[in-house]
Amino acid sequence: MSDERIEKALRQGPPAEPAYMAHLTPADLHALVVAAPRSRNASSVLSSLGQSIVAAGLAVVIVGIVLIRSGAFETASKPSDLLAAIRGRDVVRIAVRPDRPQVTTPGGARSGFDVDVATEIGRRLGLRVDLDFISVDDMLGGRGGWDIALPSSAIESGAFAATTPYYDWPVQLIAPAGSSAVAVGDLSGSTICVVTGSGGETWLDGRFNGTSMTTVAAPPTASNVHRLATDDLCAADVASGASAAFVSAAWSDADLLARPALKRLGVPVFTEARPVIASGDEGDPTALIAEIDRILAAMRSDGSLADFSRSRFGGIDLTQPPTP
Repeated sequence: MSDERIEKALRQGPPAEPAYMAHLTPADLHALVVAAPRSRNASSVLSSLGQSIVAAGLAVVIVGIVLIRSGAFETASKPSDLLAAIRGRDVVRIAVRPDRPQVTTPGGARSGFDVDVATEIGRRLGLRVDLDFISVDDMLGGRGGWDIALPSSAIESGAFAATTPYYDWPVQLIAPAGSSAVAVGDLSGSTICVVTGSGGETWLDGRFNGTSMTTVAAPPTASNVHRLATDDLCAADVASGASAAFVSAAWSDADLLARPALKRLGVPVFTEARPVIASGDEGDPTALIAEIDRILAAMRSDGSLADFSRSRFGGIDLTQPPTP
């Protein structure tokens, strides 16, 4: 590299990335640093010192550009594999929602379908399971520090890495046992209650989600919609006569059997596909999702997934894909 080019670079300071930077050799870098003190244009020690600092800065910029272009930083920026990360610590953190029907608390001990499935997934991964009971809103908000979660809810496409559904939840339209209504269409023009934020609300509002909902019946045209927090509140709303029926978010056939004053109108109005989801906070979840899909397929094949469903949902197997 000529003295003229060195002096020109020193006068201009460290540019963003001159066209010739990528071609500098180690010898060029050395020449830039040692040339500053003997620059022909240096008029004082202070000037020489300033030029040396500029030269050093220029050298740092050049080295950084060379390292970036050579791929030296690529390894650090690439995400690690989540499956390898959790196997490295020998524990998988699984989030499960704390409410029914997926989790029940007889005698204060938390148990239920999702607890059964989560525990079995961990066992088949060969890992210790750390269960964390958090709300579905926290799960879908990415909060809680979990590796995988069982939100038992419809998942927006692309929001998380997700398995194939491990079960499909039937959503019911429920009316008083003495109601003259026998089908969904009989409720057109009536007031209907629905749990806020549920798949039932999506269905009743006509916002069909084809990625997670298999529609069986079109929603009625309600004259008014009462949006409440739980099935129990909607059931009370129906019992008071304020609503003609309600769309259940969490009640199963077993719940209805325990409530003879209520009836289901026809077949479930739709089914909602529910997968396991993975967090990407500690690395790429692709391999973990593939492994859990393999485990769920094996659980279907050996009957354990269906057994969990029957034991928790009144003898009903919800783990087989529904027939539209």
